[in-house]
Amino acid sequence: MAINRESSNDTAIRLRIKRDGKYVANKNGATDLQDFVMACTVQEGIDSAAIQAQIVIQDSAGLINTLTGSESWEILFQTGNNEAVYNLYAYNIDSRARNGQSEAYIVECVSIEFLVNEATNIFGSAKKLYQKELKSKNIVEKILKETIGTRKSVFAEDSKNNHNFIATNWRAFDTIYWLAQKSVRSKSPGNNPQNGFLFFENRFGYHFKSVDMLIDEINQQSYSGKSNNKTGKAILYKYTYSQKKSGDEGNDDMRIDSISFPEDRNYLSRLRNGSYTGWSAAFDPSDFANSKLSQDTFAALQYNMSNNDGIWKSMSHLGGGKNPIEFYGNDIKKLMSTPKRIRYGVMPNRIYENTKTTNASQAKTQYNELPYLQSYQHLRIESLKSIQLLVNIPGNLDLYCGYGVEIDIPMTRPKGDKIERDRKYSGKYLISGIRHKYDGRSLTTEMLLYKDSIPKS
Repeated sequence: MAINRESSNDTAIRLRIKRDGKYVANKNGATDLQDFVMACTVQEGIDSAAIQAQIVIQDSAGLINTLTGSESWEILFQTGNNEAVYNLYAYNIDSRARNGQSEAYIVECVSIEFLVNEATNIFGSAKKLYQKELKSKNIVEKILKETIGTRKSVFAEDSKNNHNFIATNWRAFDTIYWLAQKSVRSKSPGNNPQNGFLFFENRFGYHFKSVDMLIDEINQQSYSGKSNNKTGKAILYKYTYSQKKSGDEGNDDMRIDSISFPEDRNYLSRLRNGSYTGWSAAFDPSDFANSKLSQDTFAALQYNMSNNDGIWKSMSHLGGGKNPIEFYGNDIKKLMSTPKRIRYGVMPNRIYENTKTTNASQAKTQYNELPYLQSYQHLRIESLKSIQLLVNIPGNLDLYCGYGVEIDIPMTRPKGDKIERDRKYSGKYLISGIRHKYDGRSLTTEMLLYKDSIPKS
């Protein structure tokens, strides 16, 4: 249910507390605590396995004295276009201060699954735990639905490879992160494998997907229809950076309030960290008996983010544009092509495998692929961060981390009588992080956006 609002940011909020499955009420039977709320922030990101919230409370009625720590907090936002409900658990009360007969404090909340994860460990052989169904999709779904017990949707991309491992008292989410490091996409375009998986939560549910799959889905997002939390499909919104005009308030919802550039053309730190090029090596720890590495067990691969390297061509790209590196001068590109760091990966030593059934060619393939996959994963994440924007827009609860949004930014200087579109900073972006900020009346949405390419024209 939407509300009528005077400006594009106006928002209604409802805050209720549940204890033992029932809403907590006062003596008059009221359950809504919206009058206590001074501010509220809800955030999600592709680097987080939980939705988080911070609720700023002004309490002159002794609310804090009734809290036991076992309550869930239900936050409902309503804007002119949509609404969203978040059911989270408080895990901390921060910045508590008293002034006279009133107290102010911040209630920090998180998804219940994140708390369950802290009290849940996995121990044993993957073959026994997951009935020999050792692909990533099956393991991730079983961990979330059976081990953690979530009722939320799980959108997991399958892997080409099996995961035969022994979990030694790992936390549930740590096991999923381990799988993300080891998974290879089941369907990779061309002959080169793709990896670089992420695990995160948004309002749709949990996602275990490769960066390339996220980009492929963004490229297919449509402006029409409605977002569907059951299928995990979201519509594509387009925002324009332009001045708001009197008499044109109906379009203010789709205008950018402010925009900043968190990191723009900072190649110095990337050169220092070997983000553009370097060496990737894999070794077998079972050959360390004499502190030696032989040529047979040491394979090094030089990786490079330039177009000349096959890794860039093997990636999916937003809009299918050009590599931002190609817009630097030749002197800087020469520096970027100089290897700086060596990244090491440890091979499974295979000493417990049955030598009669072990495929020797498979072992050799692992030695050859690990340096490449390690390079690909590193460059996949680094290339995604090539172009970054921090954008503030009127509150939109139908935007989700891991999905796309289109940004239209004009050039600062007109060309003749025309104001052209900024080709570098306009286009489709991946929403890396999103924060909904409520200040007591209005809702603003802040997005951290990533893009890995520049349109060709």
